[in-house]
Amino acid sequence: MQLQPSHFIALGASAIIALWMTSGLFSTDSTAAPEVPVQAQTDTLFAVQVERFSAQPITPELTLHGVTQANRHVDITSEVDGKVEKILAREGDFVKQGQLILQIDQQDKPQKLKQAQALVNQRTLEFKANQKLIGQGLQNQTRLAESESLLESAKAQVKALEVAIAGTQIRAPFAGVLENRQVEVGSYLRAGHAVMSLMDYNPFVIQAFVAEKDLYKVHTGDLAKGKTLDGQIHTGKIRYVSSVAYQTSRAFSVELEINNPSERQVNGVTAEILVPLNQSDAIFISPALLSLNEKGVLGAKHVNDQGVVEFSPVELVKAQADGVWISGLPNPVDLIITGQSFVSAGEKVKAVFKQKPVKDMGNESLKPKDELQSAEAS
Repeated sequence: MQLQPSHFIALGASAIIALWMTSGLFSTDSTAAPEVPVQAQTDTLFAVQVERFSAQPITPELTLHGVTQANRHVDITSEVDGKVEKILAREGDFVKQGQLILQIDQQDKPQKLKQAQALVNQRTLEFKANQKLIGQGLQNQTRLAESESLLESAKAQVKALEVAIAGTQIRAPFAGVLENRQVEVGSYLRAGHAVMSLMDYNPFVIQAFVAEKDLYKVHTGDLAKGKTLDGQIHTGKIRYVSSVAYQTSRAFSVELEINNPSERQVNGVTAEILVPLNQSDAIFISPALLSLNEKGVLGAKHVNDQGVVEFSPVELVKAQADGVWISGLPNPVDLIITGQSFVSAGEKVKAVFKQKPVKDMGNESLKPKDELQSAEAS
């Protein structure tokens, strides 16, 4: 059979299709753009927030805990037997030295005093008469000595009665505040019976205790401050430092004497003695900026001029309610205030200042923090 031209066209088309299916020359994938490798980021430094601090001269204080005390404290007692006739001052009253506090019934003591005084007059006349007789040679020395002895005995009796009468009037031995009254009108007292307590609060005293490691920092005669429970600060002088430690605590007693013209104070109230120490340079920060290194050393992390984190041990100079004063850091220092927990010493970081440092044009030193704040406000 003879092939027609159409047959040749069909065979050619079939061959082309088969070739396309097996070779993939006409695949659309061959026109796709090749993948380009992703470039790695070069800026991978961890960012931390820092703030610049400058040291200031401060005077640290050694704080000693104690209580307020009266300068003097005495229990007033009766010197004679007798019944309480009058109470002229009550608990809580301020009394002056020599002021009458309590009257005891004198009974017959005034009459006995008059009798004794009359006897003294009699013995005096007898003694003088015997002296004249001795001068005239009509009396011997024995009689004169006897009359003199009787005179002195009468005088002694007068003195004893005067003391007994004075003892019926109980007076304040010094100025102070009365406390702890133990008698009432009608109470019968024996000699030595306690009547009231008298507290002298001028000056008043704060007694505290110092540990043996700090004993060398406290000296008698040094000026110090006393802080009472109401927050008031009083200036005084250390009047006593014990030379004997308490066996249980190994602490030494210290007394601060403070002038108190008002004469009013409370005994046994919590107080503190603030002993000033040598002046030093320190910076004031939040305790949250402090941390411990792997050896348990207390310090702070900061960034140096090359952007590298450093850890510097610090010493606590003074603690306050709103922060702490520390020393041992460079001055000035760029402390890490945010992100310190995520970086380690020796690591290079990107330091972002919380507030741009301001330099003094005169000596290129940093201005104190309060000056920066004042500059911002203006």
